Amino acid sequence: MIVQLQARPLTLWTVRILSGAALSVCLWLYAKKLSGAISSIAGCGGDDGCANVMGGRWSEWFHLPVTLLAALVYAFILILTLPAVQRALGRTGDQLLAAAGVVLGGAAVYFLTLLYAVEKQHCPWCLGTHITGITVATLLILTAGRARQQGSPGILEAALLSGLTAIAILAGGQVWGPKPQSYLITGSARGKAVASAPAATPAGPRPVIYRINGEELKLDAAALPLIGSPSAKFVLVEFFDYTCGACRDLAGDLKALKKKWPDQFAVIVLPTPLNRACNPWVKPTVNDHPGACELAKLALALWRANPAAFAEFHDYLFALKLPASPAQVAAARSKAESLAGAEALAKAIDDHWVSQRLTDNLAVFAKLTAETIAMPKLILHSDVVWHGLKNDTGEFVRLIENEFKPAAGGSR
Repeated sequence: MIVQLQARPLTLWTVRILSGAALSVCLWLYAKKLSGAISSIAGCGGDDGCANVMGGRWSEWFHLPVTLLAALVYAFILILTLPAVQRALGRTGDQLLAAAGVVLGGAAVYFLTLLYAVEKQHCPWCLGTHITGITVATLLILTAGRARQQGSPGILEAALLSGLTAIAILAGGQVWGPKPQSYLITGSARGKAVASAPAATPAGPRPVIYRINGEELKLDAAALPLIGSPSAKFVLVEFFDYTCGACRDLAGDLKALKKKWPDQFAVIVLPTPLNRACNPWVKPTVNDHPGACELAKLALALWRANPAAFAEFHDYLFALKLPASPAQVAAARSKAESLAGAEALAKAIDDHWVSQRLTDNLAVFAKLTAETIAMPKLILHSDVVWHGLKNDTGEFVRLIENEFKPAAGGSR
């Protein structure tokens, strides 16, 4: 194979140039991962496409970014094409180079399948590097095949065996190995004594006080959309979007938490639509979430018109099929009218409280994006904020229990 490559300068330099270009892209993406520009936080509102894919479920192997692993393979190929290395390794170098080609081709097919069939995302950088990998793999495997035909048996067979074994180890590690950290908890008060909702007084529960980026945030659980009792021992604050898939998953996690601790936890739910029609803080690189503003306003208006029906309407909005079409928004309004009455709902929609509440929600959301824009966001206590989504409901409940230490007598 050494002779085959050297006898075909065009093939040799094509392999080198493509491998060098792919290596540069992989190292650049790895640097963005290290800098935090690409994170593994699962949520809505971040940059679409590449950032979601390269920070997602399949972006790591035992906590090593796959972009780093790809860079190592391309660097390995470049080294193996050096004349001195070729002479020193001989037939072993042939086998290693062919095996690297099988790894590149197999990995490209594997990740393209995940990208388009599983994640249903499009990432130009990913697509480009995988096409490059397939091209380099094809050149190396064809060269190995020619060497086999010219009297070097075993090279292609060994390459296929070792290369496919490496792909199986990669896939197995991603399926059964540790998953990327999909959430982030920030705040200096983490692990300290938690702030809980004060006991009810004759005048009703007093506001719960949080601190966001050093600024005091005072929220009255009795006067805001709430799931649970305003006198619950622990009051969480959720910023979310009804059209955000991760927010819907967190809503399920919170429902499981409340089912286990029905008298201990309550959640102030503050709609924060990811649509620049009403949210000026949505980044230019983020796609608008259709229907988000309309659903948020309907939810706030329903709370204003008939608080007792809010929990039912809250669940209804989370069950709407995505993306939220105009027809679904109209159906949501009809549902709200059936719960509150058409006249009461119309009056609530025009109420200044609704628009002001939405403005206030977005203002707090803007402050919460200092660490990451990913939604949902959950203020736990004091200045401690949960960003993103834990990909396991049971683990989420255990983490919240560890944070708050709810009394055993409050469970059922």
